Amino acid sequence: MSEDPESSLAANHHSMANEIYNFVDDLKTATERPIRIDADFNRIIICGMGGSAIGGDLIRDCVFRETKYPITVQRFPELPKWVDEKTFVIISSYSGNTNETISMYHRAVEMKCKVVIMTSGGELERLGIERGDTIIKMAKGFQPRSALGLNIGYLAAVIDSICGTTCVQDIRKLLPTLYKLRDKLSGDKSEAWKIANSINGRIPIIYSTAGIYASAIRWKSQINENSKMMAFAGSVPEFNHNEISGWSEGELRERCVPIFLYESSSHKLIRRMADASMEALHRYGQDVQVVRIRGRTTLQRTLVAVMIGDYVSLYLAHLQGVDPMDIRSINEFKSRLNKVLSTVKHAGKSKKKK
Repeated sequence: MSEDPESSLAANHHSMANEIYNFVDDLKTATERPIRIDADFNRIIICGMGGSAIGGDLIRDCVFRETKYPITVQRFPELPKWVDEKTFVIISSYSGNTNETISMYHRAVEMKCKVVIMTSGGELERLGIERGDTIIKMAKGFQPRSALGLNIGYLAAVIDSICGTTCVQDIRKLLPTLYKLRDKLSGDKSEAWKIANSINGRIPIIYSTAGIYASAIRWKSQINENSKMMAFAGSVPEFNHNEISGWSEGELRERCVPIFLYESSSHKLIRRMADASMEALHRYGQDVQVVRIRGRTTLQRTLVAVMIGDYVSLYLAHLQGVDPMDIRSINEFKSRLNKVLSTVKHAGKSKKKK
C-alpha cells in the first residue's frame, strides 16, 4: 500500500478530492455574497435532508450561545405543530428535488411562514420563483454533501441577517488558518491519513462533546457515503448515561473503534467529562483514538473538526478501494421511494374522486 495518499487520490478519486479540497474556497465564496433579509419571527426551523441538512446542525452549534432564537433542524416530511406564521423557515435542498424537503416547503407555505430557499435549482427553485420567495442560488456540479462550504457560508449570512450574530465576519477571520490546515491535511504526512489507517478495518464510533456534536455527525455521514463503511456518532455527557454500558462487555465491541473529537480549548468541565469517558473505555480495554480539535471558539473547532473528518473519509475510501463519488445505493433507494410516494399520491387522488 502506498504511503503517499496524495498521488493515489489524485489519480483514483480526483473529483471528490477536489471537492473536499475546495471546502475553504467555497466557504470564502459564500461569505462574500451580501444577504439581507427582513423578517418578523420568534423561532427558526431549517428543513433539509442528508448533506443539505448538516450545515444547519453545524451553524446551530456555532450560534448556540449567541442567538436568543431557538433553532430546530427538521429532517422529516412533516413540520411540528408549533410552526406558524411567526416561524422563519429555511428550506435547504441542493438538488431542489428532494421529496421530503419539498413536502416541508408546502407545509411551510400552508402555515404562511416567511421562507428562504437554498438550492441549485430543481422543483424548489420553480416553486420559490412562483411564490416570490427569497432564493439563495447555489452553484451546480457538486455532490450535495460536498456543497457544505457554500451551505455553511450562506446559512451563516442568513442567520447573521435575521439574528444579529457575526458568523460571516468570524468565518472570514478564520480563513487564513483554515487554508493552512487544508495544506496539512492534503499533504503526505497528514494527520487525517494516520487516523484513517488506525480506523481501517473497524467500525468507527465518533464521539464529541455536546457543543460540537454536529461535527461528529458529519464524520459519520462522510464515512458512510465516501468510505462506504458503517459508522456511528454519539456525544458526551450523554455517552456516560447509556453507551458506556455497551462498551463494557460483548464480542461486538472488538470490531468497533471509539474516536473522540477532543476540544483542547473548551471549558475545563467539558474536558474533564471527556477525560472521564475515555478513561472508562481504557479500563474496558478499548483502543481509544483521540483527535485533538483546536480552536478558540466553537465556530473554529467546528470547522476544524469538519475538515479533518472529510479528509479521513477520503483516505478511508482509498484504503477500502472504493469510489467516494459512487452513490448508486442512495439513488436506487430514492428511485424506490419515488415509486412508493407516487403510488400513495395516486391512491389518495382516487379516494377523493370517490
